[in-house]
Amino acid sequence: MGAASPIPTHAAASRPTPPATRALIDARGKGPWRVVGGIPLVTRLVRSLELEGVQTIDVLCDTLQPAETLGARRKGTRAESVVLAPGRSPAQALAERARGDLVLAVDGCLVVDRRLLRALLAERTPTVVPPQPEDPHIGLALLDAVSASRFGARPSPADPVARLLPERLPTFSDEMRGETPILYRAARAPDAARVAERALVTATQKHVMDAPARWLDPPIENAIVTKLAPTRVTPNQVTIGCTLLGFVTAWLLWHGAFALALPLMYLVGWLDGVDGKLARLRLHYSPLGAEESYFDFAYENAWWIALAAHLTCVGHAQAVGWGIALVGGNLLDEIAYTIGHTRLDVALDLLSPADGAFRLIAGRRNIYAAILLVATLLGSPYGGLVAMGAWAVFTGVVHALRLAVALWAPSRSGLHA
Repeated sequence: MGAASPIPTHAAASRPTPPATRALIDARGKGPWRVVGGIPLVTRLVRSLELEGVQTIDVLCDTLQPAETLGARRKGTRAESVVLAPGRSPAQALAERARGDLVLAVDGCLVVDRRLLRALLAERTPTVVPPQPEDPHIGLALLDAVSASRFGARPSPADPVARLLPERLPTFSDEMRGETPILYRAARAPDAARVAERALVTATQKHVMDAPARWLDPPIENAIVTKLAPTRVTPNQVTIGCTLLGFVTAWLLWHGAFALALPLMYLVGWLDGVDGKLARLRLHYSPLGAEESYFDFAYENAWWIALAAHLTCVGHAQAVGWGIALVGGNLLDEIAYTIGHTRLDVALDLLSPADGAFRLIAGRRNIYAAILLVATLLGSPYGGLVAMGAWAVFTGVVHALRLAVALWAPSRSGLHA
């Protein structure tokens, strides 16, 4: 790949090997077991590696550890602790495991971006990642039996082994929907670990969102995530609690209890951000988390149905129509997004800067909550429903038209069927 330099003299260069499916983590000492972002550093590495397809992970420990301590979550992952024999080095252990294959070796005190691991695993020849200035030994590399001695050694300018430079990797992240710096740092000391944790929490923030979610919610969500990270609270539990509170909010709106419903709407919004951030921080993904958007859609539209029902009962006969407009606009919007992601392989918000700008004010839960809050403070929840319904329809139509243009334009140019 472009970031790695050629290997002019190394024998392995003439015989490319398959992608590595095995890794070795040096987790000796206390540093790799330091909790950073809610999980030990070694667990973060194990989960990152298994998410990138590494199936066999050997963890060098001072004493044998049960498999569950290492934190692997996938059934196909074999993560086992290994105790070095007296006089043996990690490089020697790496050479024994490599034989004719490439093995990814990593210092257990490192915080490594999955994109960097992915790029390194894609190499076909021995490749090292240059160490950071504060940690001068090579702690991340893809090596075979011949080149295993590089692991833990100081780099040499004359070394023929290829280098992969993190700063040359693309920083756009599909998962985060925007430019996200490649995270690669040592967390060996407590101060460095705290810096790494702040960077990890910051990196959980997606980049395409509405205005409140971009500028108002992150400090609150990040504070909650930081408090929850070292606890046993799971992202799934947050999702379930958020969903229950969402339907409680619908019940309160149905009964016109706006003084309780409006604060709960904001709490639900924050928790909806927290569960995803907590999952990304701990690398704790699950099928329930993947289906979370359906829960969101259900309770959010329950809010608007409940609100329309309440306003109808207190004398606003047209509230039903505006409630239908609000739910219908949301449904049209969801359909446009779903088709867009399927056919274009990209979110509509990422098609152009203008699409991203419109997302800031487009009809979404946070925008609707702000409209309803202002309308309620002005004494007219019904006016809020009218404004939300109209804005939902407008948003749905804009995104449907944008989808049609995006699907039609590539076809015209012959680039897309």
